[in-house]
Amino acid sequence: MKIAIMQPYFFPYIGYWQLIHAADLFIVGDSVHYIKQGWINRNRILGEGDQPQYFGIEVSHASSNRLISETSRVVNRNQAEYLCRVLKFYYGQAPHYSEAMKVIKPIMLDEDPDLTRYLVKQLRAVAEYLGINTEIRLLSEVSDHWECHSPEIIHRTCEHFGITDYINPSGAGMDYYHKDAFREMGINLSFLRRNEDIRYKQRTDEFVPDLSIIDLMMYCSRDELHDILNRYHFL
Repeated sequence: MKIAIMQPYFFPYIGYWQLIHAADLFIVGDSVHYIKQGWINRNRILGEGDQPQYFGIEVSHASSNRLISETSRVVNRNQAEYLCRVLKFYYGQAPHYSEAMKVIKPIMLDEDPDLTRYLVKQLRAVAEYLGINTEIRLLSEVSDHWECHSPEIIHRTCEHFGITDYINPSGAGMDYYHKDAFREMGINLSFLRRNEDIRYKQRTDEFVPDLSIIDLMMYCSRDELHDILNRYHFL
């Protein structure tokens, strides 16, 4: 079995979903500190002038001194309905708009004030739409607070669930995590790297990469999404 751990993100980009898809158990890192100006409460869609545009929800008293599990979102029905109208404005003519909005709109209108619970419901709903069957659990099930660095969090989590194969996204993690150090902890570390050919037909002639999964759901069929999910390899 393979395990992966990430903070909960708001409609994250395709690489996040590939990580969930590649794992047998995905752990939502809710008992770590909130990251301001990150991806927990926002992402990017294809907006004005065919340029990336931030799109997200408001968090109450966002602070990097507070855990994600201690953080609340601001529930605002008018704002949620406005965000749905924004999606209709930019994606109303996309081939899979209606199908995608059957999943996205209930998430946007969900009035759960608990940020973690809201984001986990979002992850599970989108995962089901994408055909991902990975089990999703919370890091707070292992510990409600961590006073250690990421490698030790991974070590303790793997030990708790009895799993020795850990997957991490490639990129900055390859400089921070080292396979030999993980091997000494009894963990087989692999890095997931998406293939460079992840492209699909957007409304713009020049492809804009790394947008929210919302963009893919609007422009790609279920079969296309399944194919894209599998465009990765391990290092």
